[in-house]
Amino acid sequence: MNLNYRRKQRERQHAASQDDNPELTPHLEHQMVPRGDAQLITNKDELAEALAHVREQGVFAYDTEFIGEESYWPRICVVQLATTERVVLIDAVAVPDLGPIFELVADPTLLTIVHAGTQDLEPVRRVLGREPANTLDVQVAAAFAEMPWPAGLEKLVERFAGHKISKGHTFTNWDARPLSASQLRYAADDVRYLPLVWERLREELERRGTLDWAMRECELSSKIPARFDEESQIRRIMKSWPMKPAQIPTLRLITRMRDEIARGEDLPHRVVMPDETLAEIVKQRPISTQQLASVRGLPKRFMSKYGDTIAHAVEEGGRLPPEKLAHGKISEESGDDRARIDALLAIVGARCVASGIAPGMVLTRGDISRWWMTRESKSPVPLFDAGDWRIEAVGNWIEAFLKGEAGVSILWKDGRPFLAES
Repeated sequence: MNLNYRRKQRERQHAASQDDNPELTPHLEHQMVPRGDAQLITNKDELAEALAHVREQGVFAYDTEFIGEESYWPRICVVQLATTERVVLIDAVAVPDLGPIFELVADPTLLTIVHAGTQDLEPVRRVLGREPANTLDVQVAAAFAEMPWPAGLEKLVERFAGHKISKGHTFTNWDARPLSASQLRYAADDVRYLPLVWERLREELERRGTLDWAMRECELSSKIPARFDEESQIRRIMKSWPMKPAQIPTLRLITRMRDEIARGEDLPHRVVMPDETLAEIVKQRPISTQQLASVRGLPKRFMSKYGDTIAHAVEEGGRLPPEKLAHGKISEESGDDRARIDALLAIVGARCVASGIAPGMVLTRGDISRWWMTRESKSPVPLFDAGDWRIEAVGNWIEAFLKGEAGVSILWKDGRPFLAES
């Protein structure tokens, strides 16, 4: 995909964000919501003072604005931090060393509040070599308090702060300077209300008795997946371009090589070599740069720089033994199996909703299918891993339900379902 396409999309939205007099809702008047405009930080001294304040507070909200489609690693342009007293926006173009900010996020003595924070937390591990610590994702936690999964920030602020925020311009040229008043306002509001949202959400989770489950799931969600997942990329390519076992070793080598090139060039995989081009290389098996030149979609500069290496990998892959990928599907479902799996999914889903937990947070149809189809085999697939909070929430009940030792009774009251255990 041409990088210019995404950039043009950003430019169109960026033009709209330059209106410095947008119709914005006033800030909520509350002691846990900072008043006034956010402070824009553009030098190290200002940053050091702001981080000292955050450390003193002990609890802070964290977010980033980045451009992710033009480089291997997303390029952070703005970092937002908020306590109950202040909102600060760090201009990452003017202050590129963000290590001191990441140190706060990795400090287990501080509580970092995020919303859908997986991508925002990833640079902490990459820069510091340590995992984020003591992070709370309100999007995750809200799934334990009758909110859908996943819920947008606007919905959470409206539900738990009783306030509607103005939202938009998230896909703008965040690397352009100066930042407009609209951009600054939207960036600030991404963190301004999070301390209040978490305070009220935490109180509700405590009343429901689901706080421990929510905290455990937040801990799991902060475990950031690797940037390069070789197996998932191979399976994605083979879904569109099926391959024979003899071709899979070559596919694996070229997929791995593409990642190495993309990382070294700091470019997305699709820019270095689109999936279609990668598949064509595997199928055509060019073992020289002359043969490689006939493959469509490989940029000339990469062809010139890495052509010999790619051709060598193709030749090496051809010498490796065939490989057969294990299918995620254990066995074919019969008509009776499908009916029972679908029924169980509906029953468990209804029980979750009546319990105030988003069903999608608990399990999927694929989870139930794998468990159901292997439960009487020599190698049964567990529905949940040992120690998972889901065992306490539904796992034990499912086992008792299938034995005829437990049931489920759901009542409808005040416009919503309630769980009444039978």
